[in-house]
Amino acid sequence: MADILSVSADDENASKFLESYVQSGSINFLIGSGASFPAIATAGDIEAEIDELLVAGDAEGASRRCLAFVEEIDAIHGKMATVEEDDPIHGVVESYKLFLSTLDRILFARKNILLPRQTTVFTTNYDMFLEHASSLVPAVILNDGFERSSSLSPEFMFTPERYFDRTYRSGPVYGHQIEIPTINLVKLHGSLSWRRKKDSIVFDPIAVPNLSDEQKEDISEVDGYLEKHFLILPNFRKFHTTLMERLNYDLLRLFSKAMDHENSVLITFGFSFADEHILDITRRALRNPTTQLIIVSFDHASAAGYQAKFSKQRNVTVLAPAQGTTIDFNRLNDLLTSILPGQDNAA
Repeated sequence: MADILSVSADDENASKFLESYVQSGSINFLIGSGASFPAIATAGDIEAEIDELLVAGDAEGASRRCLAFVEEIDAIHGKMATVEEDDPIHGVVESYKLFLSTLDRILFARKNILLPRQTTVFTTNYDMFLEHASSLVPAVILNDGFERSSSLSPEFMFTPERYFDRTYRSGPVYGHQIEIPTINLVKLHGSLSWRRKKDSIVFDPIAVPNLSDEQKEDISEVDGYLEKHFLILPNFRKFHTTLMERLNYDLLRLFSKAMDHENSVLITFGFSFADEHILDITRRALRNPTTQLIIVSFDHASAAGYQAKFSKQRNVTVLAPAQGTTIDFNRLNDLLTSILPGQDNAA
C-alpha cells in the first residue's frame, strides 16, 4: 500500500525524503492541470462530462463542450506577457519560471557523473506556460521535441528522437567535457502550439482564430476549429486521425520507458490520475522495484484518494500537507529549492 508522509510546517522531513531520490535517481515529473491553477481552472470531471454526452448520442453537444474547454485555455496565452503582477496569470508564470530554474540548478549541482544532468517533465496540459516560462529563463535548455536546426523554413518539425539528446560543453585548453543540464518537455495530450501538416506535427504558437458567435452556430465550423489544433481531447473518442493515435502511443511509451530505468523517480503535482490510461501505465511501471512514485497532494483530504488508487503498490509515497494547509506550486518550489546544496532546510 502507498505510504503517506505528513509534511511538517517547516517542510524539513519532506525535503530530506525528496533529496535522497532526486540526488541519486533518474528524475521525472508529471504535471497536471492543478499546476496552472488559478490562471486556468482545473480539468475536474471534464472527460466524464463529455463522455456522458457522447454515450447519450449528443456528439454536437460534446464538440461544443470541447470547444468551450479549449477556448478557456487559449484565452490565457495572449495575456501571459502583458498581465499586471497582481493577476493570477502572472503568478502562475512566476511559479513555472522558478520551477524550471530550480530543476536546472538541481541538475547542475549533481556530483555523480554516471547520472545524466537531464530530467523529463511530462504534462497532460495543453497550455504553454512551461514554454513561455522557459523563454524568460535563458539559461534553461528546454527540449520540447521539435527540431530547430538552421533552416529557411519557419516551421519546426516534431522529432521525438530529440528527447534522447544530451548537451555537452568542452573546455578550451584540456578538452574536458561537462554535461549541460537539459529539461525535456513531453506533452502527452498535445499542445495549443501544435499543428498538423500532412503526416507530421509542426510547432506553431500563433493562435487559431477564434470563432465568431455566428460560426459557433455551425457545428461543422466547431469541429473544424477543434481539428485545426493537434489535441487529444478529453473523451473516449480521443483520436481523429491515425497520426494522432500513433503520436499518443509514442509519447505514452516514452512515459512508460522513463520509469523502467533503474532508480527512476516520478514526482507528480497537480495531477489527479483521473486519466485511466496513464493510471494503468503508471501502475504497470511500478512493477519495477527500483522505481519510486512520489505524489504531491494539494490538500490533506486528497491523500487518501491517492492511497486508494495505489493500494497494491509499495513503492509509492504521498506527500500530504497538514489538515487545513495546502501544497501549492509555491510550496512545491520551496521543497525543491531546499534540496539544493547550501540551503538551510530549517529556515
